[in-house]
Amino acid sequence: MPTRATATAGENPDVTIRIVKRRGERRWVIDISYRTIDGKVERYRRDAQVQLREAAKAEHRRLEDELARAGTLVHLDEAKREAEAVPITFADAVKYFRGTHMKSALKPTTRIGYNVQLDTLLLPRFGALPLEAVDRQAFALLDAELVDEGLAPSTRARFHIVLRSVLRTAVNAGLLAAMPALPKLPKSGRKAVNPMRRGDLDAILAAASPSARLAFELAAFAGLRAGEVRGLRWPDVDLDAGTLTIRRSISAGFETTPKSHHQRRIPMSRTLRATLEAARPSKGNPWAAVTITALGKPWAESGLNQAFKRAMERAGLDGWSFHDLRHFFVSELFRMGASAEAIRIMAGHADLGTTQRYADLDANDLRSAIERIDGNALVTSKSEGAPEG
Repeated sequence: MPTRATATAGENPDVTIRIVKRRGERRWVIDISYRTIDGKVERYRRDAQVQLREAAKAEHRRLEDELARAGTLVHLDEAKREAEAVPITFADAVKYFRGTHMKSALKPTTRIGYNVQLDTLLLPRFGALPLEAVDRQAFALLDAELVDEGLAPSTRARFHIVLRSVLRTAVNAGLLAAMPALPKLPKSGRKAVNPMRRGDLDAILAAASPSARLAFELAAFAGLRAGEVRGLRWPDVDLDAGTLTIRRSISAGFETTPKSHHQRRIPMSRTLRATLEAARPSKGNPWAAVTITALGKPWAESGLNQAFKRAMERAGLDGWSFHDLRHFFVSELFRMGASAEAIRIMAGHADLGTTQRYADLDANDLRSAIERIDGNALVTSKSEGAPEG
């Protein structure tokens, strides 16, 4: 009869069951050390099959019985266990992903997009397959079909990203042994940017309704994202100090933290400060939204986008979206010589690389560079044609 270094039958049954934290996730683990009949020390340590306290205790009791009967746990009949095991499918992994990572790590708007990718393509295609079968070859075949259907690289990349998230979560949870080697993300070339100039912005602001103008200025003169514009409250506005504190974002009807998950404080420009002073309510709910529609209601996503589109049409312009107002803010700061780190902090970027992408040279910069080349060529030409002294 084998003896056990821990959790002898009849003693405290919880001594070999404990919770560990692995990559931010709590897991029930069964850990049994024991000595075989020939004196060899062995250890059985695995995640509980079902991540509930009572289920883990029941599994522990079954292992105790197996140990008493066979004298070992390490050398269980692998073929028998594999035959009895039900393979984990991609649909099982998606269910776990939706109940864990999607809830805790993704913003509401991101969850909406992920669910669309899963429900429209990935689950119908891979749902019934064993998780191990969703490998490089399977996804490469799917991607080839998406190419045949004419989907843009950026659209195909979204499916790749969601798939990687599901599989990575499955690996972290022990549902999948290792991350498969998947194809690289489809690359889409960067489009030439049509930068918004101050004259364009002024025309749009002049054509905007009074209720929309404040929202546009918050994006253009303080760099707020659309969700941050909708989430700004009057206590976040310190007119005496001339600062805005960005604490929240509202997207798809949900209030969350800003995209970077960090609050930030932004100095106001004189123009924005004057607009905010004129819009400050004299009474009413002190926690009211700063930007509201003409009907006194908070802006919805579609409403704000449509208001910007109408203002552009009245100004005789096109080709931009509301987000380009934020792009104007960052690009204008670069043109005025602000440091990249200062711009990063005010824009709320998590890393400097994101900020640097806004530092595109505009047409005037390029033209100036060409003129320098022409000037150098002219000087060289005169020098080459001059008689030797």
